[in-house]
Amino acid sequence: MNGILEQIETFNINDAMSVLDEAGHVLTQTETVVLAVLCAVGVLFALLGLKIVRFWSGLLGLLLGLYGGIMAAYYLGIDEMYVWIPGAVLGIVLAVLGAWKHRFGVFLTVWTSVSSVCMYIIRPTDWMWGSICLAAGLVLALLSVRFVEFLAMLSTAVCGAVLGGTAAYYLIPFEGQFIHIIICVALGIIGFLVQLLIESRKRRKQNLKKAAEIREHQSTANEVEKARALVDELDKETETEEEELEIIQFGDGDDSEDPEEEFDELDDEEETDYLDDEEEIDYLDDEETEEKEEK
Repeated sequence: MNGILEQIETFNINDAMSVLDEAGHVLTQTETVVLAVLCAVGVLFALLGLKIVRFWSGLLGLLLGLYGGIMAAYYLGIDEMYVWIPGAVLGIVLAVLGAWKHRFGVFLTVWTSVSSVCMYIIRPTDWMWGSICLAAGLVLALLSVRFVEFLAMLSTAVCGAVLGGTAAYYLIPFEGQFIHIIICVALGIIGFLVQLLIESRKRRKQNLKKAAEIREHQSTANEVEKARALVDELDKETETEEEELEIIQFGDGDDSEDPEEEFDELDDEEETDYLDDEEEIDYLDDEETEEKEEK
């Protein structure tokens, strides 16, 4: 751990670039492997920066948290055997947040990418220029919260082009600053266009899916309206049939008489006939009685 801390503390990107730029420098096996890995990572970062931004933000969060936590613990005087604990905790926290929260992951990725590119171009030798590079990255990272897709694609394409193009330049047998610039610019343009194409296809799929959902919703609503209209029509037909049955059963209300009144009239007529019969019987009885008396 002490040796790792010393290497991290004494690492200087300018010295490393100067060694690679030396005329006639022959790459060692370790340098070749490192440059090949950096080239592959840079190409993937340029082509798939936004596509797998959660992966990049988790990886960058882990590395930055580990580096920042170890250096902070080292300068605070914590025992060298335990300085990795704060770094591991901070790295895991940043990695989880970057992979879980999309906007925070984009913020972290843009800040790291832009700051790294600025430091590579300016190559600061004091803290003031280093702070300027970090401030420039922070400004674009804050803007990425509003313009998420565009700044994420642009920053990852540029950073991946610088990283992958520089590593590829040192791996090829050709030398010249112009070749270096052409490789980086070509890789950056290709990376940005590929990311733009992937994002446009993603948007197209989302729009098609949304349109399908809208059509399904509208068709369902139309079917519901048709069903309601059919039910209303059946209800109206049922009411009409019931009214016709009532008219047929009881007749027209203006011309027909009340059935109870008809029954009362029949009772009155029968009662009258009965009384007339009784009067006739009494009359006959009276005549018979008179005849008997006469006899």
